[in-house]
Amino acid sequence: MDKKDMYKIYMDYLLEVNSHTNLTAITDIEEIKTKHFEDSLSVLDYINPNDRVLDIGAGPGFPGLPLRIEKNFDLTLIDSVNKKVKFMNELIEMLGLETTRAIHTRAEDFAKDNREAFDLVVSRAVANMATLAEYALPFLKIGGVFIALKGPRAREELKEAQNALKILGGELIKLDEFDLDGNKRVNVVIKKVRKNKKIYPRGKNLPKKSPL
Repeated sequence: MDKKDMYKIYMDYLLEVNSHTNLTAITDIEEIKTKHFEDSLSVLDYINPNDRVLDIGAGPGFPGLPLRIEKNFDLTLIDSVNKKVKFMNELIEMLGLETTRAIHTRAEDFAKDNREAFDLVVSRAVANMATLAEYALPFLKIGGVFIALKGPRAREELKEAQNALKILGGELIKLDEFDLDGNKRVNVVIKKVRKNKKIYPRGKNLPKKSPL
């Protein structure tokens, strides 16, 4: 199956399921192409063929599944909402994507058995930077990279997340800023430079309620 067909299946199935199950607020075809597909693919260059990649809070598969359509790598997508996980697994099967799976779990639970297991962690539209850093960095091997796909508040969020990055062993590598159909997008690229304590990520929703 060529990539064009895969995106068509993705688009059609997303709109079909979204008509009765809330997966995305974006329903215009051109906007899905831009705000979901193109935005997701803005981090494609960071993925190497042998990478193990984790997408936290993947929703209906963004950014992980468009990235997986473009490149062959090992992808795990997690989300705490079961209907979204069900959609992703159905789509994975429809597209015939190997070494790809969606799991219904929370980041803090999944981290218990998957610490330092991934080369790259991505997350889009899930939480602020301090919270995201606590969810993402424990999953990374030393030298691994975390990319948060963000909007215009990225620099402000990054400033607020300095303490969290320090505690969790994260170091800012770069900010990729670009315009996407009139919308400012910023991909925050963070490298894990040292181990973090096993207490992170904290349970009971503390990364959101009480960011580091």
